[in-house]
Amino acid sequence: MGWFGRKRSEAPQPDDRIQWVTSTARRLLAEKGVESTVEFGERLEDAQLVAADGRRFPIYNLVPKTEGASREAAERLIDQHLDLVLGTATDPDPSTFDAEDLRARVRTRILPVVDDPADAERFGYGRPFTEGLITVLCIDFPQTVRTLTTRDLDQLPLGLDELYGLGQFHTDHEPIEKETELVPGIRLFEGGSLFIASKAANLTAVTGPAPFGTVFAVPHRHMLLTLELTGPDSLVTIQQLVSIVLTILQDPVPGGPISPDLYFSRDGMISRISSLDPSGKVTITVGEHLQRALDDAGLGDA
Repeated sequence: MGWFGRKRSEAPQPDDRIQWVTSTARRLLAEKGVESTVEFGERLEDAQLVAADGRRFPIYNLVPKTEGASREAAERLIDQHLDLVLGTATDPDPSTFDAEDLRARVRTRILPVVDDPADAERFGYGRPFTEGLITVLCIDFPQTVRTLTTRDLDQLPLGLDELYGLGQFHTDHEPIEKETELVPGIRLFEGGSLFIASKAANLTAVTGPAPFGTVFAVPHRHMLLTLELTGPDSLVTIQQLVSIVLTILQDPVPGGPISPDLYFSRDGMISRISSLDPSGKVTITVGEHLQRALDDAGLGDA
């Protein structure tokens, strides 16, 4: 199956990844006709490329995006990222949109919470989805997607509640291009849209009703995996889902990973039920939310 990890025979990135990513991005940007200088911040990963016309190209998101990739694969990821950033520069400013434009283009998107003051400022309006994840707003352009910042929202003609409601409606209707049952009970939903994983914010629109709830995973933006709790076999299948998610994340994923963890959704409540420690060990936690569902399904003593 195409989503499983493949062995890499390509050369790895140099040990000093931040410096290598920065110099590679600068070289690729020059190849696209944009000469730049490097401006360093308080931390190495705060480096930015500054073009002669004042445009800034932050490096901070390229470092995690290319983590674990071979040198060749990382260069492709950096090149694709720069193409998107340069394309975004030609998109109209959301503040120039009227209400109808916004209503047609807004989308919701699930992102990981990053321990970064700059991110906290940009996405301070984001709504908590579950532990470690937030839901933010995006504008869908023909070739690119722009994530709205707190500053952007002050200039828009629609309120936050309306934007979130319409955004989720449009995300719900983003096309799923492929659905696969990987093993009995585990369904994989995939698509070229950047919002496939974000469909988890309204899971029943994807899976239909699940009386005892659904375990799900959002490894990256183009993928959503689900497992409905139905009987004793579900407990074994949760372990299989853990292995599948970790296998998916062995190789670089588009846009970088969202989360390696599993989550449980029932009756509008979402909780994280697994965690991955630095050594790679996964712990599954049966909290009150999941335990109640297991009891209701007759699995409490399974």
